[in-house]
Amino acid sequence: MEGFPPMGIIKRQGLKSTIVNYFGALIGAVAILWIYPLTDASDEVYGYALWLYSTAYLLVPLATGGVLSLTVKYFPSYRKGDEQSYHGLLTLLLSGLVGFYVLFLGFWFFFRTQFIAFLDWLNIPKTELIEENQFLLLALLGLLILLRFFVSHASNGLRIVVPDMIEKLGYKIFLPLLVLAFVYLNFSQEVFAVAILCFFAFAVVAMCIYLKYIGLLNFGKVSKPAHSDSYQEMGKYALFGSLNQLGNTLAVRLDGIMIPLFLGLAKNGFYGKALFISNVLDYPTRALTQISAPIISKAWEENDLDEISMIYKKASANLFLIGAFVFLVLWFSLDDIINLSVDASKFPDARMIFLVLAIGKMMDMITSVNSHILIYSKAYKYNLVFLLVLGAMNIFLNYKLIPLHGIIGAAVATTISLFGYNLFKSIFIYFKFGLHPFSVGILKTLVLLALFLGIYTIAPDLGHPLINIGYKSCLVGFAYLGLAYFWKVSDDANELGIDLLNRILKRK
Repeated sequence: MEGFPPMGIIKRQGLKSTIVNYFGALIGAVAILWIYPLTDASDEVYGYALWLYSTAYLLVPLATGGVLSLTVKYFPSYRKGDEQSYHGLLTLLLSGLVGFYVLFLGFWFFFRTQFIAFLDWLNIPKTELIEENQFLLLALLGLLILLRFFVSHASNGLRIVVPDMIEKLGYKIFLPLLVLAFVYLNFSQEVFAVAILCFFAFAVVAMCIYLKYIGLLNFGKVSKPAHSDSYQEMGKYALFGSLNQLGNTLAVRLDGIMIPLFLGLAKNGFYGKALFISNVLDYPTRALTQISAPIISKAWEENDLDEISMIYKKASANLFLIGAFVFLVLWFSLDDIINLSVDASKFPDARMIFLVLAIGKMMDMITSVNSHILIYSKAYKYNLVFLLVLGAMNIFLNYKLIPLHGIIGAAVATTISLFGYNLFKSIFIYFKFGLHPFSVGILKTLVLLALFLGIYTIAPDLGHPLINIGYKSCLVGFAYLGLAYFWKVSDDANELGIDLLNRILKRK
């Protein structure tokens, strides 16, 4: 590869990746409505798949020592002067990954008895789930480490679409098909788990072939470039990256790990379906924060606090406006969407779980880019402190609330943790840098949100779920967006709406 591709390729890759992700979301919606609720066994095995993946993913930072975080960070410096083998960077990183994984295996087999005894002492009732699946988890962990390494390296060549198709879209297609096979071919849970391992083994091989095809799979003799950081500095960065990833994983995946240990696999399947619905609110946040990150980084380099403040407030207002809209569309139609499924009884407490999780996600939208503001500032290390506090809080709350309130307790624990995390971070940013996300646009969106929640209580039921979904979506869509436009909640949203309308009219 000679040089990085031009900006046009970056934009095309981003657009294609977004299309792939939304297509995956569509497949996921079909699965949670018509495949996972088929039988009690299908819900249980879906919950089992969620638990296996989430637990193995949680172990990734512990079993890699943060080496994965070096893949993108040090590729530019190791690539300079050696386009063929990158001064052996891939050899160095892969050796480090294998070494840490073997070390982790040693620790696991040496201390597993004490670890299980500790969980028993905490009165966690289903620790046998860990013991019975330890070899599957460790095998899946090894495959996930390799897959994440190759996917991360693909991004060094600004190639994200094919990796997304192999890793994310591929699994979203494979898992529903595997659940269908489990239901109709009646094979065992062990065979089901082995099939999951086979998928990730296939994904690893496919990524190797792809990287070789685009000329990125180049190993060589390790020789540290003179202009790169010392191995000691790389080790410090790896440690920071490992703890950062661990804290983030504890924040977003802990509920799917602890629910089966307290309540069983079927409950995890029920929770996973409600979680999928609430995750729809995350899509605008991911896109906008990804776009804002390099701008915030550049603004910090130039010490332009006015630019950062403007981004902070605009991102918050726009995200909350969009997030409240998506929430209202789902809130108005949720019961009807569930009634379209093969078994509406397989969505217990879905509305309450969705509401609780949505509150946390909308708080995340209001505080918008606070993580990027902190990460790219000189106070970046404090973000790790907040993440670890968030993880510890989430562990404690899940431990206390799941036995008392079931899967609703898991949702409450996640939301309280996320709410506290964003609140503490925003307070720190305000007192450290004098920046806050609040604006008149947020207050206007709160008024619209309250207004439409009132309208929901009097909205009539027209009978058929599809009819209800159609008229409620149109009601929220036209009325909410119209009021937001004429009330000028967001100048950016208004400009975008006018631009889209002009393009449509020109095509006609």
